Amino acid sequence: MTNRTYAIIGAGNGGQAIAAFISSLGNTVKIYDPFEKSLEAITKNGGIQLEGIYDSFNKIELASTNIEAVLKDAEIVMVVNPSTYHKAIAEKCAPYLTENQIVFLHPGGTFGAFAFKKALEDGGCHYDISVAESNTLIYACRLVESGLAHVNGKKDRILVATLPAKDNDRVCSILREVYEEITPSKNVLVTSFDNTNPIFHPAPTLLSTSWVESEKDFLYYYEGISDSIGNFIIEMDKERINVGLALGLEYGTDIIDAFEQYVVEYNSTGETITDVVRKVSAYDGINGPTSLKTRYLYEDIPMGLVAISSLAKQLNIKTERIDLIISLGEKMLNEDFRIDSRNAKNLGLEGMTSEQIMNFAITGEKC
Repeated sequence: MTNRTYAIIGAGNGGQAIAAFISSLGNTVKIYDPFEKSLEAITKNGGIQLEGIYDSFNKIELASTNIEAVLKDAEIVMVVNPSTYHKAIAEKCAPYLTENQIVFLHPGGTFGAFAFKKALEDGGCHYDISVAESNTLIYACRLVESGLAHVNGKKDRILVATLPAKDNDRVCSILREVYEEITPSKNVLVTSFDNTNPIFHPAPTLLSTSWVESEKDFLYYYEGISDSIGNFIIEMDKERINVGLALGLEYGTDIIDAFEQYVVEYNSTGETITDVVRKVSAYDGINGPTSLKTRYLYEDIPMGLVAISSLAKQLNIKTERIDLIISLGEKMLNEDFRIDSRNAKNLGLEGMTSEQIMNFAITGEKC
């Protein structure tokens, strides 16, 4: 296997787990985080311990709050952060990225590659950087403490696409050196619409507010998604699919419903979506949030649901349940989730037809 240099941006749950695993394969790995406390144990121990489905201690070449040092000589820059941080990260990376480096948003969230690429341009990046994104994080994982990552499970497949799509074969062939579960997708519209966190996080959280604020632990997927909430989720999911179809995606190949996603990602089936999620062993022990001030709302509404709703309005597609959850979140939290959100304008897609958006995803050029 080729020894490559990876820069991992973000030392949270996923970032540390991924950094350790990639290092275990013989690659050189550096990791960045803006908070020194997140890196202290890695620096002190010289690496990260993996437990759970893995059991190994893995060397980290550099753990630093200096993003320039971490990016230097890295072939692949893997961003493992909530999508709320992507814009700021892109602006920090912009002065230091060099030609032929690959940025991989793992995951990209909804329209992550569009948002990141525009932020790079706005930040003064002088190179046409290939920006790839995955539909989801490969692991169900958590940090026991900094320097010790517990991996509950790994998905059987993750979708990856690159903006522009003409770079996809080259990028995916490199990324598959570390994760053979990567399935190349046609373009970043496919990966964006395959991200169902905005469907499975905000609605159950808001509709389970009594659970959330009870000060008692509850199992998010096993107890937080009742049959009625599950039925609401499925109706929201239909709206996600309708917007994807309007953009030119093909049902069954480019976009699938939530039931089929659980089959391909976790080999889980059932009569209802409630039954399906309760059969996923990787969800064992995953508790729900203990406050409404959670990324399930503060990330997945502005970065996910608002983005879908914005494009839906541009394409004259109704998203009544998605809009309802956006409004419910805003009213319950006294927030305006449309400020600093992903929308058609700041994704660089404002005023474009579905055909023009698809062409941009494929070629990287606007017409």
